[in-house]
Amino acid sequence: MLPNALSHCLNDRTEYGVIGVIGQLPRRGRRRPSYLYSMTLPTVKGEARERILLAAEELMAKHGVDGVSARSINAAAGVSAGILHYHFGGLDKVVDALLERHMMPLMAQRRAMYDSLQAQPQVTLRAVVEILVIPLARKIIEEGSAGARYVQFLARLHTDRNPKIARIFEQSFGGNSSALVEMLQRILPEIPMRVLWLRLIVCSHAMLQSLAEISARSQLPIPPGNPPREQVLWDQVEILIEFLCGGLAAPTNLHS
Repeated sequence: MLPNALSHCLNDRTEYGVIGVIGQLPRRGRRRPSYLYSMTLPTVKGEARERILLAAEELMAKHGVDGVSARSINAAAGVSAGILHYHFGGLDKVVDALLERHMMPLMAQRRAMYDSLQAQPQVTLRAVVEILVIPLARKIIEEGSAGARYVQFLARLHTDRNPKIARIFEQSFGGNSSALVEMLQRILPEIPMRVLWLRLIVCSHAMLQSLAEISARSQLPIPPGNPPREQVLWDQVEILIEFLCGGLAAPTNLHS
């Protein structure tokens, strides 16, 4: 949802002059995201930046970074041409801004979970997998559409093998990703390191794509008589955690 400031936009001076309705209505078959319909109104100072981020996150989640342009984001956000470059300098900086706005809380949660594990006399495989899954699952379940958009955006970056994914993994654990792998190796000493690394790659892809699917379902109506939405979503997360644990711990015929 957009900040309440949008309801007062008509009575305020705009940051770049009166924007008004941008060009013509979208062509038939090209529907804007529902939360962008009101975005052709004038903007209060600073509102254009938030519009651009919301539009970029939505479009990049659907089409990938390479599938969108500054022009298409400006149009979807309902702002004048050139505003994206004014605020960010280019698409790459928009991606950075989208990652950074969500990354700090995720980093804090994962670091706290990791520190808690280090203090335990015995660490389970499930506890390590939960470090990967639970913070993102909370975004979907507790933050609604905003969390869902971010997880879908992150999954698309991973699918497109965007080079920023490696930095995201490192930052998520404060540069401690190698320690996390070492922890997994202590839990699964029978799995060779080269096999464990490949399984982690497969599991990270399965995790992000599954969470993106869960996030899409989180926006659908719950039929009458079904359990509450939150319970349904956490049940799906539980299935994902069990699946990832099974994949990482499965016996292997490959040995060093």
